[in-house]
Amino acid sequence: MEHVMSNYLTKLKQIVFYGCLTLFFCSYSYGGKYADIVGAYLANKGVCKTSYFMGKHEQDRLLEGVCIPIKSVLDESKKELIPLAIIELKSPNQLKFYESIEKKKRDNTEAFHVEVDSFNDNIFKLVDGSILEKDDHKYVGYISYHEKGIFYKDGSKWKLCVNNKTFKVKLLKNNKYHYSRDEISDISIYEIEKLEECS
Repeated sequence: MEHVMSNYLTKLKQIVFYGCLTLFFCSYSYGGKYADIVGAYLANKGVCKTSYFMGKHEQDRLLEGVCIPIKSVLDESKKELIPLAIIELKSPNQLKFYESIEKKKRDNTEAFHVEVDSFNDNIFKLVDGSILEKDDHKYVGYISYHEKGIFYKDGSKWKLCVNNKTFKVKLLKNNKYHYSRDEISDISIYEIEKLEECS
């Protein structure tokens, strides 16, 4: 029952997101489709206006030279659109590229719960026998005994979440069938990034 409910909620989130994207494409004014929805605008010499929120005037938040009303910053349904609004106002020629990235993040991907056995010389050894080579310069830190992690595919690349960090990895040896590896079904990259192991 819990699995069915999880699938239903995942599909519902995707439908709502794609519906919002369609709505944005159909109608927007001068600021742009995302900027209009979140109320974003370019700062005037680094200064933002105030917006009326919860009975008082609040200073709009300045993010990367773009002002965002506090109401949108706190609104879960708009929060995800803020990065796109910033790109739309500052680098509109890159918007389509970032929209495609956001769309991919919401599509289901291949993912597994795994346990990390050890990390030495940029090599992660998993309890299931898989071997992953770290492909970035992030600091790993201490890996405890059978540290829990998430191993998932992001486009054509693989990533490993462990110790609240996400690492790009090269898959040197893959052992899919082992008691310590559990497949995570119907999950998107966006949802994976919010899991405890990743953030």
